[in-house]
Amino acid sequence: MNKLFKFVFVNIFVFFLISFSKIYAVDIQSPAAVVICEESGRILYDKNCNEQRKMASLTKLMTSILLVENCDLDEKITVEKQACYIGGSEAGINPNDEVTARDLLYGMLLPSGNDCALAVAYHVGGNIENFAMLMNEKAKELGLTKTSFANPHGLDNDSHYTTAYEMALITRYARKYDIIKKVASTTEANVTFGNKSVNLRNTNRLLRTYPKATGMKTGFTNGANRCLAASASYNNLNLIAVVLGSDTSDIRFNDAKAILEDTFSKYHSYDISNFLNIYVNIPVIKGKKENYLRSYSDTKVEALTEDEYSKIYVSQNFISKIEAPLCKGTYLGTYTVSVNNEILYSKDIYLEEDIEKKTPMDYFYSIFYTMFDRLEKI
Repeated sequence: MNKLFKFVFVNIFVFFLISFSKIYAVDIQSPAAVVICEESGRILYDKNCNEQRKMASLTKLMTSILLVENCDLDEKITVEKQACYIGGSEAGINPNDEVTARDLLYGMLLPSGNDCALAVAYHVGGNIENFAMLMNEKAKELGLTKTSFANPHGLDNDSHYTTAYEMALITRYARKYDIIKKVASTTEANVTFGNKSVNLRNTNRLLRTYPKATGMKTGFTNGANRCLAASASYNNLNLIAVVLGSDTSDIRFNDAKAILEDTFSKYHSYDISNFLNIYVNIPVIKGKKENYLRSYSDTKVEALTEDEYSKIYVSQNFISKIEAPLCKGTYLGTYTVSVNNEILYSKDIYLEEDIEKKTPMDYFYSIFYTMFDRLEKI
């Protein structure tokens, strides 16, 4: 009986120890945080990551996305008077300054200029309300359900909020644009506002103190406290971390570094393309090519632990048939990555080639060659 008690006690203790270590692997002070794999979007660390909170100037990542998607980077933008002197962090533009879209991007992402964010909003949306509507439309397009934008800069507003996870997804999307990655990774830059040259310094301290850091954005308001979206890379593994609501600037940077380091120590970058069938046998109706279509998917790299990789299972499901003509990028099906019967994620698979529709002459040649082949076999 004594041995049985010890056995049960030890197993219960080990169970709670493992559970505790998995949930609280890193002891951070920030109330909400997340780490995701940049390639797949998989959550690798989570502390209240779905809790809605104010986002402060992390907002400017979405503003940057809309700038890049709606403006030529060399386009000269005339600064509206309403964009200037709003308060909070400013880059230093003045009314009627002519500034390139590129320099406004630097002004938003380095010193976190609220004035530059407003200049973008007035240029792209006409006014703050219309621009906020564009921001929310983009959020909806990205599948975000717990995020709402009321302005382009992030000053406190009851209708302006997100979650750590959804901000990580915004950051991930922003990093699809090379210019945003370049600007957000720059520690210092000289830009031109009107007729004057201005030196801008990045508020993201990790770029100067953490060698694995690759960029992104800081934020602060009284309502949001200190916030940070940070990207980092090590051994071909690219991560995005978001911390919200930190009490001090030191806490946000230390917490971000801690959860990134913990994730890098546990996960590795694995190419799962070897588990995928590149050529897919889907019948093509009326197509010049009738089967064995070349396919591709957005994600071939995944963050996995060594144990997960040894137990990985990848399944592929395709549509039963398809009709020509077909363009590259046509949806063909999905692949699902699982470990120990737990689905990690699913991704779409697309056609990697154009397939033309058969012409009447193609049908004639097909019938002719079939008849000729049969005659040869007689």
